[in-house]
Amino acid sequence: MNNDFDYTNQSDFNTPQPQYVTYIPYGLTPKTFEERKNIKKIANIIGGALLIMLAVSDIVVVGLRLILGALGILGNEGASVIFDSASFKSFLQAMLSITMFTLPFIFLFKVNGYRISSIVKLKKPKREDILPYLLFGVGACYFANFAVSFAGRFFESFGIDYNVSSGENPEGILGFMLTFLKIAVVPPLVEEFACRGIILGSLRKYGDGFAVVASAILFGVMHGNFTQIPFAFLVGLSLGFITVKTNTIWIAVAVHAINNGISVILDYVTNAVSETAAGIISISVLTACSLLFAISLLLFKDNKDVFTLKKSKCESTNKQRYKWFFATPTMIIFIVLCFIESLQFFN
Repeated sequence: MNNDFDYTNQSDFNTPQPQYVTYIPYGLTPKTFEERKNIKKIANIIGGALLIMLAVSDIVVVGLRLILGALGILGNEGASVIFDSASFKSFLQAMLSITMFTLPFIFLFKVNGYRISSIVKLKKPKREDILPYLLFGVGACYFANFAVSFAGRFFESFGIDYNVSSGENPEGILGFMLTFLKIAVVPPLVEEFACRGIILGSLRKYGDGFAVVASAILFGVMHGNFTQIPFAFLVGLSLGFITVKTNTIWIAVAVHAINNGISVILDYVTNAVSETAAGIISISVLTACSLLFAISLLLFKDNKDVFTLKKSKCESTNKQRYKWFFATPTMIIFIVLCFIESLQFFN
């Protein structure tokens, strides 16, 4: 038998190997193709975490009811009074917030090879940044409340009743403390960790402006109702701006806590006084926040670059980055679910 292959000849083993070439879609360069791939990956991770966040609340509530039912506590009249009370619900919501806004993001980012410590900026803020950005943030966030009034009047102008009720606040000192914990302590910490820490932090590579706007959009959408979405979006822009300018989330956390704290205190105080007194108090707070905002602008006057954000070194355009980020499967599902949730408040 004639065999042309010489097993002793090493050159016969040096046959050309197949070359695998990455397909790059038309209109993209190798660099923009890589940017698209990375942005889509981050978007799917964030979207997945947000979907888990939505599921956690329902799973915990259902699980708690099943456990209480199995223990025979749910049908107990005395236990029902406790578990149905506003105080218990406030405590439960605070604990749920801690779980929802931390574990899904930490888990999914770590599983995909990201270091949380390199994404979330937790360094101590510079002393010269604290006062001007704090005053600016408190003023800007309070002005954003007008978006809620505008949205409400917009629906009213069409004869639409859109009622978002947060439920009754628990009474007494303990009730106030639990409400303050639920609104002014826990959310500023965990929401800033998730939104300005992980979401914004993971996107800054693709431009500070893109990171601020994208994270603000998600912050607005996750509030789940049409009156709060514009307010939360504007607040998200302010807090995102503060985060990228100070390179830490701590001033944003403080601003968020002050804004929510003012809201809680006003809610309790205005419900305890006459309508006239409540109006005077609200106008006084608005005047004070306006003054704080004006002072912050005076403190910024020597800093010509204060409202300039660092540009990205990406080859892709902002339009492309927004499209790649929001057109991913998990992100689309999350936005659709939040939209559906918002529809429940129409009466």
